[in-house]
Amino acid sequence: MTRGTGAKMERKSDFAGLVLAAGKGSRFGGESGRPLPKVLRRVLGRSMVSYVLDALRGAGIHEITLVVGFGAEEVRREIGSSVGYVLQPEQRGSGHAVACAKDAFDGYEGGLVVMCGDSPLFAAGTVRRIISERARTDAAVTLASAVLEDPTGYGRIVRDCLDKIIGIAEEKCASEREKAIGEVNGGAYGFDARWLFGNVDKMVVNEAKEKNLTDMVRVAVEQGRKVSAVECDPRELLGVNTPGELAAVERILRGR
Repeated sequence: MTRGTGAKMERKSDFAGLVLAAGKGSRFGGESGRPLPKVLRRVLGRSMVSYVLDALRGAGIHEITLVVGFGAEEVRREIGSSVGYVLQPEQRGSGHAVACAKDAFDGYEGGLVVMCGDSPLFAAGTVRRIISERARTDAAVTLASAVLEDPTGYGRIVRDCLDKIIGIAEEKCASEREKAIGEVNGGAYGFDARWLFGNVDKMVVNEAKEKNLTDMVRVAVEQGRKVSAVECDPRELLGVNTPGELAAVERILRGR
């Protein structure tokens, strides 16, 4: 396997992993005024992204690529050569981050698990179920989902009368009826990689001038492709964007 930023990678497994790790984490501040790349923030003495890598490897995925941006060299030094790297020069959303990895997956026709580097609570078992569900259903996209008592802030999974997933309504764009939906998108995905990178340019730019990876659900539905979901423990969805969320994640991990 070739390692390095922007390099094409020869994969032998049926599933590969892509971790989005380009964020700045500005809401934490920084040491001596210097922000730390968010995925390197410590959780019980370890970087957040290391937990995500453990979940992928625990599910049998060892061909992993990180999309890096802010503090890219720091992330490379911390994580080392056990993964590949792709550069996202500007942070313009999760969909843009995935699009930056297109060339690195040229010719790859297996499955792809995409995870966020600031979501350290996803378990290997959940990743395995995403892999199994995507393969079983031949879905273009398989989502990690959860039902929350308070879904505020999450994208709501919209289903039709036959229980088929027909879209994801983001909080700021959702109608009052959609906001009442308790089933939410968890931010971990299983894709048909060939389909994903063959259609990644169809994502639209949102109001924040970013491309959101959840828009690939719209693309799949419009093409008549299946979208499936795997329900997970609601606690797995908790990402880390603030010191308060970091403390909550640490409490959960201690409990494990």
